[in-house]
Amino acid sequence: MTVVGTWTVRSVEEVSAVRAALASQLPCDCAAAHSGATDDTLSGIQRIILVASELVSNALLHAGGPATVRLLCDGRSALLDVVDRSPDMPPVVATDRALGQGGFGLHLARRAAHTVGWYSTSSGEKHVWARFTAPALAPR
Repeated sequence: MTVVGTWTVRSVEEVSAVRAALASQLPCDCAAAHSGATDDTLSGIQRIILVASELVSNALLHAGGPATVRLLCDGRSALLDVVDRSPDMPPVVATDRALGQGGFGLHLARRAAHTVGWYSTSSGEKHVWARFTAPALAPR
């Protein structure tokens, strides 16, 4: 996979700039990963941007920032990788929480992406990633 873009986000105010950068990169660089959506669903680009927003917001809120966002593509799929410096804090899927109280970012990511996962490195980083492929972008 080729790295298409890398962005460092230090605050929630910077998340909108990452969304705009992703929107400008995706049409050219990951065409196969965002094809196949119908008019009544979010497009693949919108799904990737939504998941990026959620994962970056989670990293800033729970790991304290900064977070690094990387977009990688190979023409068949796109990989969104969000990196923070809190490897001892695994992502937690919210349960038993009332609507409106937040905590559903990982649920959204799981529904919008083909696969979602995470790992930590010996250098003190946690990577939370989401992979998007054309079949994953069809309505569920």
